[in-house]
Amino acid sequence: MKKISRREFLTVVAAASAAGLLSACGGSSGGTTSTSAAGGGAASGQSINLRIASSSPTVEFEGDGTTALGISALYFVNQISARTDGRITAQIFPDGQIASSTQEYIGGLQNGAFDIGILNCGSWGDYTSAFAGLNMPYLYLNYDEAYAVLDSEVGQSWLQKAQEDTTTIPLAFFDIGFRELTCNNEVHTPDDLKGVKIRVMPDPIQTATWEALGCAVTPVAYSELYTALQQGMVDAQENPPSNIVSSKVYELQNYMVMTNHNFTATIPAISPVIWNQLSADDQQLIRDVMVEAQNEGRKHTAELADGFIQKVEDDAGTEVIYLTDDELKAFQDKVKGPIWPMVEEQMGTDAYNALISFVEDYEAGKK
Repeated sequence: MKKISRREFLTVVAAASAAGLLSACGGSSGGTTSTSAAGGGAASGQSINLRIASSSPTVEFEGDGTTALGISALYFVNQISARTDGRITAQIFPDGQIASSTQEYIGGLQNGAFDIGILNCGSWGDYTSAFAGLNMPYLYLNYDEAYAVLDSEVGQSWLQKAQEDTTTIPLAFFDIGFRELTCNNEVHTPDDLKGVKIRVMPDPIQTATWEALGCAVTPVAYSELYTALQQGMVDAQENPPSNIVSSKVYELQNYMVMTNHNFTATIPAISPVIWNQLSADDQQLIRDVMVEAQNEGRKHTAELADGFIQKVEDDAGTEVIYLTDDELKAFQDKVKGPIWPMVEEQMGTDAYNALISFVEDYEAGKK
């Protein structure tokens, strides 16, 4: 697999930014056809340059990737170019450079402002209930169980529903991992969270979950989270360890509490503008490479998470709290009663029952 060094990556980003400025001014970017904003360029024989929007920081895309998400995204960038002899290339724009809010992601994909957006499952809730089953607190016990659901007909139907509801084309589930809480006050019970201002994913289920735990939920774009914590707009946040470390938010928090409340995937979706210009063969190739990229990231998620947790533990300013089984159960009991029925209402009873049945069968060893 061809590797992209940090220097090459930053050069690609700079070149892509310059190309965008030329396009805006009516200039030409040379032989490669830009596929963004009104599309144009997937005709036979022309090169295709896919612009990928991500809110994750640049550090995740260094080397071969420093997180499971970074590994997956760079695998796609490298492989799609290698398998088409450079006819199809892809460029990552990190740090929310070309999209930050959910509205910018979904709207940008719908109108072709960029070609692929990598958007967290918890950020789709205002546009589709497709990923409600991923936002259920304390449903998934481990990675293998979550992967089994995502790879099943249940999980694949979520991608189809998201396409029907948004017209974007979700292609895979990139890994991020189980989510943990960071905060400035010591937390062992839900009562310890009463009145805490927290930033959570912009999803009705996530909002309701943390409100049920007593928090005051405050909306903040992920790309603005560090500043929001720094300025005291919020007191706490929740994310997988990879995000906690790559965004450096742990530097501003006294505690990381191992709540393991949600498994999180992020969904790479492609714009219908460019998708409808692609040949059937190119569409299938992009689907295939995206799924391969998904699986490549999965190989590293658990090990990387352990390393990120250790990094936080090594930081003198942040204490990691491992909740006891009884303490975890108190959190589970607090949210499952009010939140799981809310998920059923969003998903519909048939889809909800299919998910719960699959998980129960899996845990019973029938899957």
